[in-house]
Amino acid sequence: MNQGSNGKTLTLTIDNMTSDGQGVARSGRDVYFVPGAIPGEQVEARIEKRSKKIWHSRLLKVITPSEYRVPAPCPHYLRCGGCDMQHMTYERQVEFKQDRVAREFARQGVAVSDWALPIVAEPWGYRRKARLGVRYSKEQNTNFVGFREGASHHISNVDRCAVLPDHPALEWQDWRPLLNSLDARALVTQIEVIAADNAIALVLRALKPLQDGDRNKLVSQLKGWQKQGEEAGLLPLQLWLRSEKDGEAECLWPAQPDTLHHFVDGMPLNLALTDFVQVNGDVNRAMVAQALEWLAPTEDERIWDLFAGHGNFSMPLARRSKHVVALEVQNSMVTSLAAQAEQLALPLQAVCADLSDEGRLAHLESPNAILLDPPRAGAAEVMQDIARRRIPRVLYVSCDAATLARDLNVLSQQGYAVTKAGIMDMFPQTHHVETMVLLEYQGKSHG
Repeated sequence: MNQGSNGKTLTLTIDNMTSDGQGVARSGRDVYFVPGAIPGEQVEARIEKRSKKIWHSRLLKVITPSEYRVPAPCPHYLRCGGCDMQHMTYERQVEFKQDRVAREFARQGVAVSDWALPIVAEPWGYRRKARLGVRYSKEQNTNFVGFREGASHHISNVDRCAVLPDHPALEWQDWRPLLNSLDARALVTQIEVIAADNAIALVLRALKPLQDGDRNKLVSQLKGWQKQGEEAGLLPLQLWLRSEKDGEAECLWPAQPDTLHHFVDGMPLNLALTDFVQVNGDVNRAMVAQALEWLAPTEDERIWDLFAGHGNFSMPLARRSKHVVALEVQNSMVTSLAAQAEQLALPLQAVCADLSDEGRLAHLESPNAILLDPPRAGAAEVMQDIARRRIPRVLYVSCDAATLARDLNVLSQQGYAVTKAGIMDMFPQTHHVETMVLLEYQGKSHG
């Protein structure tokens, strides 16, 4: 008889962890995933569902705790779907991420002889971009402000998020009565936080434009929070409103907002509200510095920056090489890259290219080195082009260990070897991990 059944409570011994940080237990031929459990622990769990031969469960009680278990400091931890590893010591979180990447590499036969020390920074208050959901409940005549619960679309109220910066304007329990006082209390659907290095922008998304009375209430409250922040030496605020009707963002306050920016390699890089930006400023700066050290570009080398975004790597590279080509899929981003380079007086060529289409690099002159930082899906479509050109150095930055290992396997079969690798803990308290790898062409094929 199968030991698992929905609603049943079991005592399980955790012997492993999944790539997304869930504890794994086995009993006979049955496998159980237990979020919040750590290898070595004996726990009590309730079975909730079965899918793909796995029993998914909810942790009820830790009977025998691991030496790595700590009390989760965030009171919203058990319900919020964000920080899923607060129950582990920070040192063990980093070790888990290092082991996870090493396992993915080994599974693809990718050899690494030189692992760099992990790049880490302050594990709390680091996140500079987040999006909170807002939902008005007519039955309770109140607004919910917070993040979605794990594996759910339900918004769970959050009073304060411990991974966001400390600022009076980010105390979400104070936003609930403010939103509920608006005539358009049912129309606001999101609050986005963008914590740049010179200001914190709050972007409200609403189903329809707000009337003057509601706008004035929001601005008045924001001025109060800004005054409190100034007294504590915190960043100034900006308040933006984005209507679902046209998608355009309008600044409600101040009248003439400064352009948002963050510092990389000693340079202020401009940030539009919609730009992708690495969420951890300290880790990002250390990551860029390490990339420059490993890739070691020289003045006369031709460098490609694939998936360039707003220039996080492109601009620092262009300070060292006169021939940097930044490739990005969005026309608006390409325009922004070119304007940013002109503003900083950097020799950078911005090119619009959809790198999910094979052959989009064919018309470009081969570089001496490539840096690529693709989205989670990886860069499978450009691997063969890179290998065929036998580009001497390739520096790959990845936010997904599995797709990275897949792509590295392609290059390793075509004569490339990993000469350096290391992880960056861009998202402390979560299972997510960033990885940097330097490959060098060895002059012969392993295929």
